[in-house]
Amino acid sequence: MDKAPATGRPSGFRFDAELDLAEMDDRGRPGPVWTGKGKAISRSNLIFRSRRMCYIGRTILMAVHLIDDKPVALIGTVQACDYDGDGQYKVDIDLIPMPDDPEIARWLTARG
Repeated sequence: MDKAPATGRPSGFRFDAELDLAEMDDRGRPGPVWTGKGKAISRSNLIFRSRRMCYIGRTILMAVHLIDDKPVALIGTVQACDYDGDGQYKVDIDLIPMPDDPEIARWLTARG
């Protein structure tokens, strides 16, 4: 795992996974769901592409769909969002500890 040259952030390892994504509102509840595609992951961050732009500082809840398994929940804060061509945005997220919240558990159950 190397540092990305322009940002000094970890570039991570290749990570091809389908994602269900939702932005958390001010009350900590997941909003409308959209999809994305994982690109890279490290211990501290995840990079994905999606058709939706994400604002820096927003918290994103993710359901990672792995082959033949239940989705895995991750949550993080948007650090960068750049247009990546073909109507897609590249979003770089710092992962944060998952809160023990029944609303998030219900959201994840609905995804699986």
